Amino acid sequence: MERKISLKIRHHFDAAHQLKLPYISKCQNLHGHRWNVTVFIRGDESNLKDGILADFSKIKEKIDNFDHQYLNDLIDANPTAENIALSLLFSFEGLYPKLKFKVRVYESPNCSVEVVSDGF
Repeated sequence: MERKISLKIRHHFDAAHQLKLPYISKCQNLHGHRWNVTVFIRGDESNLKDGILADFSKIKEKIDNFDHQYLNDLIDANPTAENIALSLLFSFEGLYPKLKFKVRVYESPNCSVEVVSDGF
């Protein structure tokens, strides 16, 4: 029987963006956030390599790619919290295609979005 393994990583980045919206919003103005990110990773014993499911530093590197960036230039879609979370999810899935992920992105202490790999 394969045992399940779960990891959780918390990290953050500081970045600016402007949202393109079909209605008037202050978020259309250039502004920044300290984005807090929590990544949940699931796999099983067969996914271990050298006793590691996923390297914490590699996950943090993917998040650090967003640090001190203008997100409108980094993401091909409107840089909403939802699209930032999806972009991170796709990045992690590309790094570890056999693992499952849940990514939670906080744009403020009280506002977050969560995206999940199929089968998480």
